[in-house]
Amino acid sequence: MSALSYLHRFEPGTKTGAPPLLLLHGTGGDENDLIPLDHQLAPGSALLSPRGDVSECGLPRYFRHFAEGVFDLEDVAKRSLALADYITAATAK
Repeated sequence: MSALSYLHRFEPGTKTGAPPLLLLHGTGGDENDLIPLDHQLAPGSALLSPRGDVSECGLPRYFRHFAEGVFDLEDVAKRSLALADYITAATAK
């Protein structure tokens, strides 16, 4: 997977000095879910909102789990590194 392979939504900032925001949706959400919240909390900030690249029962997630509240810790570790690589590459771009 390339570092920039996540489906995502990016909106450039419109306000000089406004901090950029990384928006991470919950299970079953997507890259559009938190955009309205961003516009209310931090108008003018650049935003990056990636979609989780794991699908469980058709629901996007950022990592696998075995059951409700029981996480696949190996997968969490692996996908956390992949997400960090993505954020680093997106920031540079």
